[in-house]
Amino acid sequence: MSEKSVNTKKQIKHLRKGLSIYKTERSPYWHARVYISSQKKYVVRSTKETSRLDAAEVAEEILADLKSKQKNNHATAKDQSFEHFAQIYMNMARVQKRGVKNKYAFSDEAKILLRETDGVISYFGKYDVGKITSGMVRDYLFFLDSRRDKPLAFSTKAKQCIMIRKVLMVALEDGVIDIIPPMPKQRTKDAPRPTFTDKEYKHLMTTARRIASEGKTKVRGVLISHDHVHMWQFIVHSFVRPTETELFALRHCDIVVGGNPTHLELTLFGKTGHRISATMPFAQGLYQSVRSKSPNAEPTDYVFMSEYQNRTTAVNTARRLFNHVLEESNLRKDMSGNPRTPYSLRHYALQARLRGSKGKVNIYWLAKNAGTSVDQLERFYLKNMALSPEQIRNLQST
Repeated sequence: MSEKSVNTKKQIKHLRKGLSIYKTERSPYWHARVYISSQKKYVVRSTKETSRLDAAEVAEEILADLKSKQKNNHATAKDQSFEHFAQIYMNMARVQKRGVKNKYAFSDEAKILLRETDGVISYFGKYDVGKITSGMVRDYLFFLDSRRDKPLAFSTKAKQCIMIRKVLMVALEDGVIDIIPPMPKQRTKDAPRPTFTDKEYKHLMTTARRIASEGKTKVRGVLISHDHVHMWQFIVHSFVRPTETELFALRHCDIVVGGNPTHLELTLFGKTGHRISATMPFAQGLYQSVRSKSPNAEPTDYVFMSEYQNRTTAVNTARRLFNHVLEESNLRKDMSGNPRTPYSLRHYALQARLRGSKGKVNIYWLAKNAGTSVDQLERFYLKNMALSPEQIRNLQST
């Protein structure tokens, strides 16, 4: 049975329509929950009182104060409102990202802005952009948490702050405001990046090749073949993300076979936008194997799992096949109990390159080539890597 969240409301007292007080395990104080009818939203404030009767009085004061502030902070003209500049930002973003192949480039921002009842525009829309403060943004984040059984992740809160800042930047550029208030700092917690050791990866590929050679294993009617094994190896030797916008978006026209040194040049439109990426030498042989099996493929045909025109279906099918191989290899989870996914192949690829180069690879170029950043490499890969014999010798050198 799962533990109750410390934010779960344990005592609730309804004072009147649109006003209530409650307590949680997290705090000894009562909180006031006030409904602001003009914006169709709830606002939560701590009463700083442990007594229910005292808290009820403070709640009434909070309600009166909020109503007064709402009137003072609302824009007197529509072209001064947050909603006005949010609309300008969205129009600009649509135009700028119209040619981007990543279909998720704009939709995520739109969801944050336009989410009903508690989206950024729903909350700040009527506010004068010049009167929005850091405290108001902090209150908005608290409001979001108050509507949920569990608080939002810090990374999710950070995305809300980034979106607010982008809209305010438009107002700044138009000369309507002189400064953007600092956004509340969000504590970030790095999610684990499950990967493989060299021994585990070798065992995984040995198992995958055995299953493919037997030609008997089907997952939801799909036979695991050597084409799938080559696809998984391609991730490791190209650093691409196993996603709908990178690996599964690759068409033959996106690949140039290069030499001196042996490599493939990939044109990608992934998570971080457009980039030209070079592969390791082995990827060229994997690609040529794909080409030899499809000599009549059109330049616009997909490279991997081309039988699926719906690329979401291709991604989901590939994931199920990979999960089966993980189970057969007894590698479904890492030593810390974190589940592995096709993304673990990319994580292994980056660590293997850093480790295999014996410190010679330029991490800036590796990060750029993989569509990530040096900061990401240091946070998620370098700090978790065991020292190589060369590094230990360097450490012990006199």
